[in-house]
Amino acid sequence: MLDRLKAVWQQNGRVFTNFFSLSVLQFANYLAPLITLPYLFRVLGPSRFGLIEFARAVSLSFLILTDYGFNLSATREISVHRDDHAKVSQVFSSVMVLKGLLTVGSFLTLALLVLAFAKLRSDWPVYFLAFGAVVGQCLFPLWLFQGLERMKCIAVISVAAKSLVVASLFVFIKDAGDYLYVPLLQSAGSILMGLAGLVIAFRHLSVRPGLPCLSVLGRELANGWHIFISKMAASLYTTGNVVILGLFADTAYVAYFAAGDKIVRAIQGLQIPLSQAIFPHVGRLATESRHAALAFVSHVARIVGVVTLVLSTVLFAAAPTIAAVLLGPQSAASVPVIRILSFLPFIIGLSNIFGVQVMINFGLKKMLTRIMMAAGLLDIVLAVVLAVAYQHVGVSIAVLLTEIFVTVATFVALRKNGLHLFGDV
Repeated sequence: MLDRLKAVWQQNGRVFTNFFSLSVLQFANYLAPLITLPYLFRVLGPSRFGLIEFARAVSLSFLILTDYGFNLSATREISVHRDDHAKVSQVFSSVMVLKGLLTVGSFLTLALLVLAFAKLRSDWPVYFLAFGAVVGQCLFPLWLFQGLERMKCIAVISVAAKSLVVASLFVFIKDAGDYLYVPLLQSAGSILMGLAGLVIAFRHLSVRPGLPCLSVLGRELANGWHIFISKMAASLYTTGNVVILGLFADTAYVAYFAAGDKIVRAIQGLQIPLSQAIFPHVGRLATESRHAALAFVSHVARIVGVVTLVLSTVLFAAAPTIAAVLLGPQSAASVPVIRILSFLPFIIGLSNIFGVQVMINFGLKKMLTRIMMAAGLLDIVLAVVLAVAYQHVGVSIAVLLTEIFVTVATFVALRKNGLHLFGDV
């Protein structure tokens, strides 16, 4: 038995280590908002809290643009060439240059939008301060550490930065008039984390930045194109829904939806470390043995399915209690949101296995892109129609229906291409 455990650890030890580090990282990403959510919701009130969440959603849309598809495409490329320091440095330099250009372009676009629309112009400081999170994410080379499967230091930095931000919010936010400090402090923490990640990359990972040629930049753009389109389409039914709701309803309804969504996404986010940890591992297995890769993913899918179904069921049943504890006396409007979205951990857990782990690693990126684009269009139609009629509840229904569509469509696509996760592999 001991020898068997040693063999399992030798084969998958790095995956387990990175899973633990990514769990700490993801725990910090989702725990920090949950810690501050009750306080900010009560102190700022639904209207101000909704405005902050609306600005955050606008910035997240640009964050997806600047991330492009590098978090997966660059991760996979670095994983394959991890022992070639020159290649890793070339990929690093190319991605950082491209992300920098995309960030500048995003800021100029945001400035034009804020100046063009009165609804945004009246609260322009909120949007510009919130954009600092995009800058911080641009600097933070998470994809590099994931590709090299070196996540321990990043987990420590993330926890330290998030803890500092949480403490600062409690210190500086005393009433609704302090709302501008929220995006300011959150952006400062993101930038600090990004700078710390770069320092570690330069000092401890043998990364040597340089000026890449145009052909290399073009290759990195091409590698990440289909993933980028998929992520942009997916953003339409994640952060995009907050934007749609903010355009068609009062910011108070944005607050009710955002608060409920944060609670559900925190539960759903528990599985993200596993997804990030196994993605490069599945990529390597797929290049060596189709059978081994599918067998590994099939085993993971069964575990994820059972665990997330239990979590979703508990979340549905406990929605009123969770909302009352976290949001206080103004929580009633968020309960329907939590209950409608409660099964997203189960639904998204499976769609991530089908889409990200299998379709991308088995060369079905174009098909995944088409599915995500169809889902994005479906969500826009549903969200606009339902937001006008049912505000935050309508948008929640749109999200649920869209996520179900993605899961079913990716599963059918795998079956049509002979990739049977729950049968003979």
